[in-house]
Amino acid sequence: MFREAADEKLNHRRRYTALRCLLAVTATSLGASTHAMATPRQEGVIREASDAPGRPTPGHVYKFVFDMNTSDDTALGFNPGLRALGNLISEYASYGIDAGHRSIVVVLNGVHADMALTDASYRRSHANKENPALRDMQALERLGVVFTVPARDVASLSISAADIQPGVKIGPRASIVYLDLESEGYVFSGLKSLITE
Repeated sequence: MFREAADEKLNHRRRYTALRCLLAVTATSLGASTHAMATPRQEGVIREASDAPGRPTPGHVYKFVFDMNTSDDTALGFNPGLRALGNLISEYASYGIDAGHRSIVVVLNGVHADMALTDASYRRSHANKENPALRDMQALERLGVVFTVPARDVASLSISAADIQPGVKIGPRASIVYLDLESEGYVFSGLKSLITE
């Protein structure tokens, strides 16, 4: 009886450790950052009230549509908006919000449309430089984020659909995406708002 209880406690501890490792791998798959990555909620001196307004609730579905309004920062070596989105996803996960309970769309429009390019296409139009957003975008796609680029922005780059990353959807102009998704209950924001906190 004692051994069964000890084994069950050990298995529970292993599952908890495995969950924390999975969360850490997910967060670090976006790469190191000068911003702290969100970690699972720990007991501490100051704790959030369970009934605090705006506190994410497990079981609720969260829908966000973001305007890509941050550029790659060459000094940092990454796009701070994409990195902040990864941090936001990790933070929601720490509240128990899994991929099945969130829907996130990022619109790559205007001057940011070239982020949708494959690495080879990006190199052809940027003096053989690699697409700096590619790795972060692919990591975010694995976390369920959907990227879309307006067809008119693809046309303005004088490229074809074959030049767009396979996971990026070519869609309508940005304002139509925002308005349509808002009518479906999505909350609209710019990625820049995530890095100002």
